[in-house]
Amino acid sequence: MNSVRYPLAALVCWLAFARTLTPILRHRRREPAVVALCASFGCQGMYLAMSAPAHWTGSLFGTVTWYNVSVQMWIIAVIACQQVLLIHWLYPADAARARARRAVAVIACVPVAMAVLFQLATTHGHPHNSFAHPGEQPYFVAYEVVYLTAFALGKAVVARACWFYAGRTEDTWVRRGLRTAAVGAGLDLVYSLGRFADVFLVHLGWDPSLWANTTRTSLTLGMALNTIGWTAPLWGQRLDSLRAWCADFRSYRRLRPLWYALHRAHPETSLHTDPRGDLSALWDLRFALHRRVIEIRDGCLALRVHQASGPAPAPPPDSTERERAAWEAAGIAAALAAESGGARAADRVVPIAAPAAVAAPGRADGLAVTGQAGDPGSGAAGGPAPDTAGDPAPGIASGRATSPGDLDFSSDVRWLVQVSRAFAALPERERRTPAG
Repeated sequence: MNSVRYPLAALVCWLAFARTLTPILRHRRREPAVVALCASFGCQGMYLAMSAPAHWTGSLFGTVTWYNVSVQMWIIAVIACQQVLLIHWLYPADAARARARRAVAVIACVPVAMAVLFQLATTHGHPHNSFAHPGEQPYFVAYEVVYLTAFALGKAVVARACWFYAGRTEDTWVRRGLRTAAVGAGLDLVYSLGRFADVFLVHLGWDPSLWANTTRTSLTLGMALNTIGWTAPLWGQRLDSLRAWCADFRSYRRLRPLWYALHRAHPETSLHTDPRGDLSALWDLRFALHRRVIEIRDGCLALRVHQASGPAPAPPPDSTERERAAWEAAGIAAALAAESGGARAADRVVPIAAPAAVAAPGRADGLAVTGQAGDPGSGAAGGPAPDTAGDPAPGIASGRATSPGDLDFSSDVRWLVQVSRAFAALPERERRTPAG
């Protein structure tokens, strides 16, 4: 297990180290917090990389050497770097420098004490990780207590600070990253508890093999989560951009049924005359999505809808957006069918008042539907249109598939996607469109 999890966790740490080292080398003025963050990643990577070769580190309960001590000192270096990072986050620059120097001076006493105690422990033979009784290896027990206490205190401070300040930031990815780092530091505490149990509970009859795998796994996973959490503000925004791109492409594809029907009826409204595929949109998706929305609007404007009532009564004002989209899609299908029957040859358009529930926002005249002069049920040529408020035609022919919430491009896209999906769900005979 160690040959897999340690190298993978080390790879995560080294990638984070490389990512944070680049801006440090690029700028002459180096931010102390960024330098501390970069150093913490490097120290974590060193610990995990040095812990991977089992023939060097030995088993968890085997003989302890200076190699094992050097590995654990990398952990103390990680704690020092994280403390410096938090200090520079919490205090102004001048005060932070003074506090950081004091913190480093205090934490530096830990590896010195570890080295002294381990040297004394070697005078009584080779230290072991297993204890029949703590009194057998008093200096090594003191070594373990110093190391594990410093480790636990450092991780507890990091976990508390990250969770506390996560609730006080407005940046989404900073908040997520701090909470992830707090969870990682909390998992690291499981490691210290397991190692304390190795020292003080084994002589009571506890079997250390029961939690040996848990302690190492929690330390590895905790370090990986720490790394992911600290770097979340760096890669989180790119993940949001990727998610937005995927959402745009999904919307672009879902608009295709409605766009294609209008394109066939009025190909002159399309910038690109080849409707066979959507791969060309990958080069500039945002532009392609805007074009598709505009071409749908232009196609709707080009329609000439009959003055007669639509295929279904207008939905009431309290209808759902899906019901309004279905009614709008049915209106487009009816308009296309009317146009294929010769409505395009008509010479005059007479506006028809749209129902209040679907009138286009911002229109002072309340008109959203057009009809043909001289059509059945219309007034005399050039005369006013009859009152059709009780039995309205679909409100699409104004060139705007209307929605009460359609106030910006994003909501416009969402609305048209619903209309397009409703249009695609219509029976084939109802959405049969003429070729332009």
